[in-house]
Amino acid sequence: MRDLSPFKLMWTLWWGLYLSLAYGVASFFSLWGIKNKSEAQQFALAYTSSFKTIVSLGLILGTALIIFRYQNVIVEVIETAFTKSDLSTTEYFTHKRVFQSALRSIEFSAEFIIVGFIIFSYCRFPLQGLAERLMVIAACIEYALGVYVGRKLLAAGLMLHALLKVKVTRNLFARRELDDINTFVNVASTLTIIFVYVHVMGYHGGPFKYDSMLGPSVKIFLVLPAVIATPVLLIFNFYPREVLRRLYRESIDLEITRLQGVLQNEKVSASEQRSYLLQFDKLSREELRYSLQLTINDLPIGITILAMVLQPLLKR
Repeated sequence: MRDLSPFKLMWTLWWGLYLSLAYGVASFFSLWGIKNKSEAQQFALAYTSSFKTIVSLGLILGTALIIFRYQNVIVEVIETAFTKSDLSTTEYFTHKRVFQSALRSIEFSAEFIIVGFIIFSYCRFPLQGLAERLMVIAACIEYALGVYVGRKLLAAGLMLHALLKVKVTRNLFARRELDDINTFVNVASTLTIIFVYVHVMGYHGGPFKYDSMLGPSVKIFLVLPAVIATPVLLIFNFYPREVLRRLYRESIDLEITRLQGVLQNEKVSASEQRSYLLQFDKLSREELRYSLQLTINDLPIGITILAMVLQPLLKR
């Protein structure tokens, strides 16, 4: 199984930020060589400060790299925990094919490259010629990768949903065999939330020209990534934990049944059996509750998602 160590995840994210920096530097020197110093400086200002593209592009590149590199973590965890015959009674393999389909990822990303191109062509970056095209390319890459990440998260959520129909036949909770799923969920959803927030605030507050026939009315479409991402992020951030909780509860129930048989064979008195089983049940369920519960600490995530959508709309 792939290692989800924080250091590897951090370095993968940093690679995205390095690539964004490299795109900006390459574009800057290309403009300086092909055009002139003034256009190169105007591009650098727009890329780094006016629209904060260097940050938003770096975040989505890093997030997409993490999803691409570790996308099979969920598959490996599930297929290690359950047999093929167990999973065949559900829609898991159908959702797995969708999750792993490169063609569908390319199709969705290509569609949103077109959407992004239309939006930013009407908004009009305050640049000319090649400099403007380079900014449009960067913004369209963000749309494409954002949709790639969102599609992966949605398909992963459907795979987990299918597990609700699986019959648990052994104790998965003892070694916490499904915990890597929760780690992947937390990392992917949190990074995506940060990216969408930075992207929307950077472009919605950016100094576009808005000199097309649609005028400033096209500005509302800059919130589109947040509108699309919000339901996916809300569901994917909270729902998988509920699935894991239910599977772990069934594992605890199964273990209690096994322990009852073991204690009966050892001729332990009924009162001692009851005391031991009650203590085991209490400790197991408390551990489960504290490890996967939605606490007050999760509220900032929901508030951030809500603010991400509402702030641009309410800002004057």
